[in-house]
Amino acid sequence: MERERIYSYFFIALIIFFLFSALATLMPFVIPILWAVVIVIVTYPVHQFIQSRIKRPTISAAIVTSVVFLFLIIPLGIISLMVVQQLIDVTQKLILYFQEHSYRDLLAQIKEMPLIKGYIERLAPVFEFTQREEFRKVIAESLNRILKFLGDKVGKFFFLAGKNAFYVFVFILTYFFLLRDGPALLRRIERLIPMNREDVEDVFGTIYRTTLAVVYGSVGTAMIQGILAFIGYSIVGIKFALLWSVVTFFSAFVPPFGASLIWFPLAVYSFVTFGIWQGIFLGLWGMLLISTMDNFVRPLIIKQGIKIPYVVLFFATIGGLLKFGFIGLFLGPIIFTTLFSLFKIYEKRILNQSS
Repeated sequence: MERERIYSYFFIALIIFFLFSALATLMPFVIPILWAVVIVIVTYPVHQFIQSRIKRPTISAAIVTSVVFLFLIIPLGIISLMVVQQLIDVTQKLILYFQEHSYRDLLAQIKEMPLIKGYIERLAPVFEFTQREEFRKVIAESLNRILKFLGDKVGKFFFLAGKNAFYVFVFILTYFFLLRDGPALLRRIERLIPMNREDVEDVFGTIYRTTLAVVYGSVGTAMIQGILAFIGYSIVGIKFALLWSVVTFFSAFVPPFGASLIWFPLAVYSFVTFGIWQGIFLGLWGMLLISTMDNFVRPLIIKQGIKIPYVVLFFATIGGLLKFGFIGLFLGPIIFTTLFSLFKIYEKRILNQSS
């Protein structure tokens, strides 16, 4: 009996050791693998539909993988190249401007803006403060840090491009095999988990619903907001509209203000720089169209799949984003919704209380 217990402990320790070793080996590829898992969850019904018609899982998986590559990876790659090009242009213009102009030249240009010019006397104390040496030093240091940051990012562009190309290859490879062999792998994992089948299905169902809710509610809404923002910025005449619309897309994931973190300052900038109607138009466009998606559509969709309090969802989303990057937008809510699901199982199975 003692020998069997020692054997069991040794075997479990051996499994844990090699499991952690395997995870450490996969860590360099964890981001594309996680993205493959997310996209598989979203697109698996399409694979099921095609497979039911042609009865060939490998061919079906190849077809869906090709479609994802053509209509998701390639467009995202093109948009990324265009955004990087605009970022390079912005960086070059900023560097050139501050090489040719002094700090006082910038203040003089601000004073000549139509809206500022009309209130120059009232704003005199503000401009007097900006002439102070300590303020000038703070601005100069801040600008140097921004330009250095942008310069470093641009300098690493080719390295990042090669790295991302490899990540795309890992994503496609993982996506294809998960699509084809995912159900068999999932069934094997279910057999290895020492829990009631009903509880295991509940946990996996929670992960599935949460992923779909985040994709449709957050990513889908943010994409629509980015497109609407691009249209609005282009109508007003804001330079580098594509770059700003991509920034708006990412800001849409940051509650509680979301996309308004970008379009509102740009509306104020348009009001000051271009004219009254441009500022009013962009303000109304952002409030009535862009932020409407944030305030009504997103909560309606997410509420159907994520059954946790809003404050928990807030910290799960922001915490996941800060800790894991963009993929953390999925991991954060999944971790907390799964934890809530496990709490319910514990309450029902261990404490013998039905929820």
